[in-house]
Amino acid sequence: MFCVKRVILVQMVVFSISQTAFADLPEVGTNSGNYRGHTSQVADGVTVFQGIGYAAPPVGVLRWKPPAPAIPFAGVRAADRVGAACWQARNPDNSVYARGNLHRSEDCLYLNVFTGAETSEDKLPVMVWFHGGGNTAGHGGPLIFDGSNLAKRGAVVITANYRLGAFGFLAHPALTSESEQNSSGMYGILDQIEVLQWVQNNVAGFGGDPDRVTIFGQSAGGTDVCLIMSSPLAEGLVDGVIGQSPGCIKTSRTLASGGHERGENFAEVLGIGGLGSSALEEMRELDPQQIVSAMGSAGSGGGPLVDGWVVPDRPYDLLEDGKQNQINVMVGGLADEYFGLSHLAPDITEPELTAYLDRVYGSGSSEVAEAYKDEIAHSPLSAQKIINGDNGFILSSRMWGRLVEARGNDAYVYYFTRNAPVFRLYVPEEKDLNGDGGQRTLGAYHSGELAYVFNNLGIVGLGWNDTDHELSNTMADYWVNFARNGNPNGPGLPDWPTYNSSSDIVQILGEEVKPAVHPRKVQLDRMENLFLKTR
Repeated sequence: MFCVKRVILVQMVVFSISQTAFADLPEVGTNSGNYRGHTSQVADGVTVFQGIGYAAPPVGVLRWKPPAPAIPFAGVRAADRVGAACWQARNPDNSVYARGNLHRSEDCLYLNVFTGAETSEDKLPVMVWFHGGGNTAGHGGPLIFDGSNLAKRGAVVITANYRLGAFGFLAHPALTSESEQNSSGMYGILDQIEVLQWVQNNVAGFGGDPDRVTIFGQSAGGTDVCLIMSSPLAEGLVDGVIGQSPGCIKTSRTLASGGHERGENFAEVLGIGGLGSSALEEMRELDPQQIVSAMGSAGSGGGPLVDGWVVPDRPYDLLEDGKQNQINVMVGGLADEYFGLSHLAPDITEPELTAYLDRVYGSGSSEVAEAYKDEIAHSPLSAQKIINGDNGFILSSRMWGRLVEARGNDAYVYYFTRNAPVFRLYVPEEKDLNGDGGQRTLGAYHSGELAYVFNNLGIVGLGWNDTDHELSNTMADYWVNFARNGNPNGPGLPDWPTYNSSSDIVQILGEEVKPAVHPRKVQLDRMENLFLKTR
């Protein structure tokens, strides 16, 4: 069902707004029906459409299948509230990622549109956002991801849900046998590609240009946009990619090497054996809560893999061989990635860190310890977080930029260093989240850049100052400029040079915004050499 820029004939009854201002009549037709939007409460001159279905609910026989077309409807629907989040475990703890009493459903394949267009004739660049959360949690509807402040800069911003955990990433031999493509386990990525197909068919009605589509995502979402860039199914659907704290370069699990085995273990936890159609029938009849509970019991919710269809080979190999979609990339990470992800981790001693490095890096552990000897001498726990952040996110970002540059496309690499106030992504009404040392105790922590990128400092958290607002304005301009031109630079902005592996100059996003040699160059060089030896 996927092909290059698949075009669906929109029903002739769809309402035309080609000559009409959105503010006067915010009604747009899509290939499933008409939606009435509303004026943004966040930014002037922006019209918002929430809860637009881009695919049929993946329930019953559609569970663990590629997304099916959205079900057509008559009349006009009010697009004034976000759709339900996809099924996931609730997380009521006192952390950055607390999700509270989140409304969840399998009927969750919805997107939201924020348009800065005055009419559908405007043809603005399109930015499609995929949230993070380990591909097991999160959704596209929270206020932090309100795209109004990006849209007001002259863009159409789309945020979307996609299937998570076992619902989105379960690989199983029976599912693979059932598939015409001999594939399973990448339903969440297929959802994201379906969003991009929806954009091709519908975004012009919202004032967007289907020939200027940039995908951007953070953490797992950053990994996902890297995988989409590597997928032949996305050919012609994407014109630029922004990866924020991605980890996809090291994705190597395949159906044969761990994918099917995890799926079989998952089914066994649910008491379902066998590899035939009867096993699938039982699995598709399960209550969603049973599946979520089994995700924890089985030890994993899945996650993207190399399935041979959506992603034909390891992303590193595809990029190295130039087999990815040939487009420009903007990519980077944060100085203290793991300080947010593991802020409650117990202290460790240097011998305990040595044992940890031996487990993770094997024969390369001494090389890692040497690269981070100063950090280890200062604090073994802090060093462990820095090593994990560099290996998990910073190295992947730089390697992605290097591989893109080597194939003749432009890469723009950044390094975010601003100590951001800690804030909750999904329950912004609870603003008083502090670390042990105050609002900025976690440094430039994982996810800390999100409020800056979306220019939404007034929506989440406390304690923002003029430096934060100036940085946020600069970053939002960079992001929209990249979507517009494939280049983040623009009038009044600090110059951001294209990445060159030999100089290793990246854009520092912090108290100052300026190009500089990567601050982690020495450590990353060693970690990259170790990766290349063992890949």
